[in-house]
Amino acid sequence: MKFTVSLSISFFIAFSVFAFTPETARAQSSSIGVIDIQKVLRSSVAARSIRPQMEKLKADFQKRFKKSEAELLKAKQDLERERAILPEGYAERRKAFERRVSDTQRQVQTVNRMMDRALANAMRQVHKNLRAITQELAKERSLQFVVPKRVMIFHEKRFDITQEVSRRLNKKLPKVKVVMPKDRPAPVKK
Repeated sequence: MKFTVSLSISFFIAFSVFAFTPETARAQSSSIGVIDIQKVLRSSVAARSIRPQMEKLKADFQKRFKKSEAELLKAKQDLERERAILPEGYAERRKAFERRVSDTQRQVQTVNRMMDRALANAMRQVHKNLRAITQELAKERSLQFVVPKRVMIFHEKRFDITQEVSRRLNKKLPKVKVVMPKDRPAPVKK
């Protein structure tokens, strides 16, 4: 019995020594990649191309709504002047004015939602390409895991694939066109 136990222990030790040589340990540990997603996004020409497009869209819509705001301000002043001169019918004119204000506020909210969707759609394209390139690189390097850098406490520089992913992303996706989505019709109230 002692012989079988000592033989089992000997096999276990021998297997452990041969199975976990420095080469196999290095091969197993190199199956992990680390990526700094925020750094890739900051260095992405496509992601950086989105901001100026969004700012231009915002400026265009602000100009449009400034005009509406000026018209509403003038209408309010006219309404206040008419109140003193023509008190009858003031309530109806006031309600009509309030409807115009509400309609304009709804339009502003709709445009804000559309701009949020446009930004999200553009960034989705960048993230989709980032994910595809990361998967492609992981396959090329036989990486079993790619972990975001922000969850790592420490890693060796050789595991970092950030630079290569960034280079490939800039080559594959140099620009993203921001497209305003079509306005969805408002639901019908019953």
